[in-house]
Amino acid sequence: MNLTTVLWNESSICTAIEDFVYDVCFEQMDEQQFKQTLSTLYEAFQHFYSAQLHYADSIQYFIQCKYWIDHFLNGLSASHILNFNIQQVQTLCCVLSQYKYDYWNEHARFIQQEEQNRISLHQYLTKLFTHYSELLFVRVDLGYLKEQQVYMGIENVQQHMSILRNRIANQDGCFMGLQGYAWALEQGENKGYHCHLLLIYDPSKRQNDWYLADQVWQMWNSITGNTGVHFNCNTTEYKQQFMRNDRLGVGPIRCSNPVEVSNALNAAMYLVNPEKYAQHLRAKIPYMRSFGTGQFEVHWRRGVAQTLQRCGFKSNND
Repeated sequence: MNLTTVLWNESSICTAIEDFVYDVCFEQMDEQQFKQTLSTLYEAFQHFYSAQLHYADSIQYFIQCKYWIDHFLNGLSASHILNFNIQQVQTLCCVLSQYKYDYWNEHARFIQQEEQNRISLHQYLTKLFTHYSELLFVRVDLGYLKEQQVYMGIENVQQHMSILRNRIANQDGCFMGLQGYAWALEQGENKGYHCHLLLIYDPSKRQNDWYLADQVWQMWNSITGNTGVHFNCNTTEYKQQFMRNDRLGVGPIRCSNPVEVSNALNAAMYLVNPEKYAQHLRAKIPYMRSFGTGQFEVHWRRGVAQTLQRCGFKSNND
């Protein structure tokens, strides 16, 4: 990442800080490079830091470093970081180097959480596959225009996601006919905050999967005040790429067909991938979730007890 040309936003500054702290701990960095990078990140972070947010360990160590910098600067501008003496630099390096002992723990916690999410999603989808004869799988990725990301902090994202999940739960508009859903909120270096959304429809009520994904995008754009972007995984061109290798996991899925079910499961598991550590959220609202599914046991779904028995699960009423 070229720090001199970045149009900073909350997502990009947190990603850059994490990369910087990692490099201090595990890579070689000379004193001048350390001071230049630190000066740039310190000044940019000032505009986005919020004491109300919960940050990843790497950002928390940078915040500790920030307090030391505030003390050293004593009211001077961030450019004076370039004039810090060797003792000040060593103090700041020492603070950041403590992350070395937490990096692997944080990484392991992410993997463990994603593995648990995979199990949860797999169980949820297995119940649906066992309960229905056919389902319509729709995948759409939702995010923000590049030039608008500077205005989109995690609090804005949480607000937009809350509205979206509420409309999904109420089956408003394009969500009518849903039998299930799952979502995962992530953070990318270039894409910023974005959501992977899986929607599972009743094919007797909904047929055109491309159109449904497009309508979801229209709703997202309305929720975000025309600042949204999307990627439709149900276009003909995109689906043909997977059809050639018999790996298509979106569109109509016959639940009695093992290949189609396996493909749908594989496509769904992209939402919860332990290998996507680079996509983890660096800033969260306290108690905020980054993954969720619908509920299988709901009052309008008939024959739930029999399905749970076939799947080997116990009903909540047992």
